[in-house]
Amino acid sequence: MLDTSNLSSLQVEVARKLMPIIHAGRWSVGEKISDAALAREFGISRTPVRQVMQFFAEKGIIAQTENRGFTLIRRPAPEENIDELVPPSEVDSLYKRIMHARANGQIGSEASESELLEHFNTSRGVIRRTLARLSAEGLAERRDGHGWRFAECLDNRQAVNESYAFRTIIECGAVTEDTFRADLEELAALEEAQRALLNAPLPSIEGSAWFEANAQFHETVVSWSHNRFLVQAIRRQNSLRRMTEYAEFAELSEAGVRKAARDHLAILDAIKADDRKLASAILFRHLSRSWAGSESHAEKRGD
Repeated sequence: MLDTSNLSSLQVEVARKLMPIIHAGRWSVGEKISDAALAREFGISRTPVRQVMQFFAEKGIIAQTENRGFTLIRRPAPEENIDELVPPSEVDSLYKRIMHARANGQIGSEASESELLEHFNTSRGVIRRTLARLSAEGLAERRDGHGWRFAECLDNRQAVNESYAFRTIIECGAVTEDTFRADLEELAALEEAQRALLNAPLPSIEGSAWFEANAQFHETVVSWSHNRFLVQAIRRQNSLRRMTEYAEFAELSEAGVRKAARDHLAILDAIKADDRKLASAILFRHLSRSWAGSESHAEKRGD
């Protein structure tokens, strides 16, 4: 495990933002990583970004070049868990707590900073940085005055069905795009992760970890379309799902997890065989779920 004791809260946040981006394959091995571009993307100065890049250089993931630039030298292995490499910051922890609170109705669709301070018993600085993150993800917006309004939850049948219909259009369409090209390293990493889920004992899988693995699978497949607007759309849907489904993924069904992993592996097999029509059909079946019948809502998680 890396020693993170000398990292500031901001640097931990940057590190936890950077790891998923590397995992998702934004840069090929040997490709230059621009600290200036990341600083603009994260809305901060270059200094904490450079410090985090140097931090990952110690782990052998990034290398610093002679001209003080950075290049990617390897992607983190699937077993290099983000929480082990970089423990959650206060903002990461509060982000998840707000997700759970919204999903469970513990806080309403609108709240002031003072109300959030009282409810979560943390500092105003952490509250503001967390709200800024939620705002950047389209999950919260500032009201006139000092209040905040949270995005609508997918907490009713119509909203959920509309979300699934939208995702079906986006994801199946992405697979059939002329520009679709799978990254073989990313595909192998997804296969390894899905096989691990297929064989892991259910008690060892945390709901939030399964949600993130599931969301990463769908986002990575869409990213192979090389269409920025499709990627933005699926990221937005994943963000909306986080607001509602974090709590639901805590009640995992073993049958649901196994079925989802098998579906994901079948989609990847079809992509590897360059049968994108079949991949799209399996993905359509995977997403086109009936919300009626005897199967419980929790068993449907894993989509």
